[in-house]
This record gives sequence, C-alpha cells and structure tokens, in this order.
Amino acid sequence: MNFEILHLTKHDDQRGYLVEFLKKDELLEPNKNFGQIYFVTFNGKNIIRGNHYHAQTEEWFGVVFGSVLVALEDINTKERKSFTLHYSETEFVRLRIGKGIAHAFKSLTDTAILLDYANKQYDSNYTDRHKYMLIEK
Repeated sequence: MNFEILHLTKHDDQRGYLVEFLKKDELLEPNKNFGQIYFVTFNGKNIIRGNHYHAQTEEWFGVVFGSVLVALEDINTKERKSFTLHYSETEFVRLRIGKGIAHAFKSLTDTAILLDYANKQYDSNYTDRHKYMLIEK
C-alpha cells in the first residue's frame, strides 16, 4: 500500500521545538513543484474528516495537537490499514498518503489539529477528491 510513516526529529530547546516537516530533497518527481499547505481541525471528539481518495494528489500529514484514528484503503487492492497518530512532546510523526489510497481521520480527543501538505493546489473547477467511505458517521 502506498503510504509511509516517518518519525521526525524534534529540535527542542527552552523556547520550544522545531520540526523540519517536509523538505524539497525528500520529494520525488513530479512532486518537486509546490502544492498547498492546510491546517485541518477537529472541533470535538469523534469528528470524521476525509473519507475520500485522490487520483493525482499525494498528501503528507502530521498531528500538531490531539490524537486521531487513521483509516487507509488501497482503492485497487482493497488492502486496509488503521492506526492511531498522537501529538507527542518527544517525537513528531509524518504520514505520507499516496495516490489511490482512500483515507479518513476520526478525532479521539476533544480537539485535534493536523498539518497537511498536498502536492497539488486545490482547484474548485477540478477537484481531485473522490468520495470513499472508510469511517461511518
């Protein structure tokens, strides 16, 4: 299945921490061009976001606050994975989701915030977002 979880270094000092979330050197062609950065918020426990896949877009997610359940499914092979991602004081985890991987997130805490980088900018005239139910409401 086309996804990857990386544990990133938190550069920590008395002021706080810095995480190098995604570097151009880590992007393979055709992802070298800039896409778009989002913050995705969950305003309550058990809020569901996603339930879709992208045919042409890859995304990189990181939890900056709270905890979320992640559900993934390869739309071609139907292989499924689910796991939990948490904000942590000691490490930062980045999740890359490739093309054709349906994804959904469910908040496990009263508030959760995801950082999301998409390699393609959202275009309301052509949305590369295809509904795909993974987590029922």
